[in-house]
Amino acid sequence: MLKLYTFNISHFSEKARWALDYEGITYDEQVLLPGPHQWVTRRRAKHSHVPLLEHDGHIVQGSSAILDYIADSLGGPKLTPSDPAERREVQILESKLDHVFGRGVQQVFYSVLLKDRRAVTDMWTFGGPFWGRGFYALAYPAIASVVSRMYRTGDLDAVAKAKQAFITAFDDLDAVLAKQPYLGGEASSRLDITLAAELAPLCRVPEHRMTWPPIPAELRDLEASLTGRPTWKHVLRMYREHRAPANT
Repeated sequence: MLKLYTFNISHFSEKARWALDYEGITYDEQVLLPGPHQWVTRRRAKHSHVPLLEHDGHIVQGSSAILDYIADSLGGPKLTPSDPAERREVQILESKLDHVFGRGVQQVFYSVLLKDRRAVTDMWTFGGPFWGRGFYALAYPAIASVVSRMYRTGDLDAVAKAKQAFITAFDDLDAVLAKQPYLGGEASSRLDITLAAELAPLCRVPEHRMTWPPIPAELRDLEASLTGRPTWKHVLRMYREHRAPANT
């Protein structure tokens, strides 16, 4: 049996969840809380981050590694190209998406949201263990400080560059989507799932399990510059047409 360790808020966790659901693979999910999650992940893996997949004594950590494992060890044929050269091309672009949107969403949003203790606590505890709010009532300042350092939220130049990278990436992806229905061509692939999962907090897709807060005032100009563009519409379409409910 497969067990997937996640955060509900994590777009990387959503990427792994979505891939398993898309391939029709049954799994159990354990939702963890940022901070105390290390009590679980550190006992199983070298690093502390989620998602983490446990299967028959094998530990796979990281969303892209999990998607590779789905293709190579779980018989998931739909999302990953079988041709080695095509697969490598997909993995290179996926890595870029993970950097620009995966890491970028974390840096940009936390640069603003960490100041709103209530909103962040709501998101971190959403659908999680019952004791979460009590934990963050005491530990939020310490956990928020770690998150701020991790994503360099106080580095204004880095945050500005991350925002500009969003716009540049949208330009490139819009051009691709003007020529074909999906990033990989005529059918959805791991690239499309990666893009949609990682932009879900910005696009606030209604099909997501999270209830996203309104975009903070400081990020509304960024939102306005991206809303309605082909890449934005593609994210919404991916959730609308390809995000079946989780099997857990």
